[in-house]
Amino acid sequence: MIPKKVKDHLDEYINQEVYVQIAIIKGKEKGTTHSAINKYFISNHFKDLSEGRPYDHFIEGLKDKCLIKLKDSPMRNKETNDEIIKELQHKLNNLTDDELNNTYWEIETGEFFSSDQIKELEDDRNNLIEKLDLSKKDDDVYQAITSFCKSYEILCQKKYPEAPLPLEILKSTN
Repeated sequence: MIPKKVKDHLDEYINQEVYVQIAIIKGKEKGTTHSAINKYFISNHFKDLSEGRPYDHFIEGLKDKCLIKLKDSPMRNKETNDEIIKELQHKLNNLTDDELNNTYWEIETGEFFSSDQIKELEDDRNNLIEKLDLSKKDDDVYQAITSFCKSYEILCQKKYPEAPLPLEILKSTN
């Protein structure tokens, strides 16, 4: 199972990226949020999103941080007070080569992944691609993009209650 901290981190990243791109379009076009979302569908950003690029980038970053690559690192025995580094050192010093070869470190959250969890991320990517397939139902894709924006506004209200929300998705859906 993908750690909740990582799932939240990835969802927040995607939601923010979508939100910002649509807000930029809305600001340039001086139109409605609805028209900005429709223009977003023809952008390179949407194309990348609908092809799963954010997941691909994240997965590639994980695979690049396979612990077997750190097996001979001088940091294995360095003194530190950082709990995440201590956990990393523990893994480097105690896992077998096979286990190190199947353990990946996600630096942003400090979480460790297995190949099975990377497969789950690939499944999530494939679900996103399916969800954003404009050849199926434009309205479903519109609703998916709107839900990303709504989630981002909810997050912003919690973290930055005074910040303006240019798309005003929550106002239009409440």
